Amino acid sequence: MVRRPSAVLTSRRRPGPVTLALAVPLAALVYFLAAPALPALPAGDVTILVAGGIGVALVAATALALLPASETLIGPLLIVLGSGLLVAALNSEGQAGVGAGANVVEALLASAVGLILARLFAVPMSAIAVPLFAAAIDAASVWNGPTARLLDGGTDRVDPLSFDLPAWGDGGSAGHLGLSDALFLSMFASWSERYGFRRRPTLLGMVLGLASSPALSVAFDQAIPALPLIAAGYLLPNLDRIGRLLGHEEAAAG
Repeated sequence: MVRRPSAVLTSRRRPGPVTLALAVPLAALVYFLAAPALPALPAGDVTILVAGGIGVALVAATALALLPASETLIGPLLIVLGSGLLVAALNSEGQAGVGAGANVVEALLASAVGLILARLFAVPMSAIAVPLFAAAIDAASVWNGPTARLLDGGTDRVDPLSFDLPAWGDGGSAGHLGLSDALFLSMFASWSERYGFRRRPTLLGMVLGLASSPALSVAFDQAIPALPLIAAGYLLPNLDRIGRLLGHEEAAAG
């Protein structure tokens, strides 16, 4: 009689959260450091769409890699301490700083701060009101600040308050993205876990919203804020659950 191989030998193990938390930032770091050595892309829209889009996606993936730590406080606090010191050191040289090489550490810092804020404001109303308020503020200020917009011509390549999205072939920068985008992405993702939102559609919606910012900027020929798109990706897949969540909060208050 022929026996089947043991299930232990045949089953494929999915990477655990610790593995992803290490592998994703490492892969992002390799890309950001290697981007200047990649074949140069045509300047303009192609660079923004390809190099900018990949950079945005990797920043988002790095920020979300810390999501398993959302149930603890000590983990994000330690990450804030360590990454904060590294960000200060990496950007201490000003224009001579590392630029895109600091993206991963900055994304981890912003993500950890977002997880901490999500715990501090862990009430259902905040999980709905904050995304709407932050999106409105970001949309109103898109022309005046670095938050959630592609690099304008006069923005420094080395900016500790934003992510530098490197162009290929040492062609400078394909754009910038505000640290607040990664912070709110992490905060919203933590709330979605806490309040039982649809996990995959919500995460996918937020990442697509963030990644669509370069494409929309090219299509409309103007800077498009990413935060309203992130908020839409967070709220729209959960409209029915938001109503139930607020209803339960009112019932508990009554």
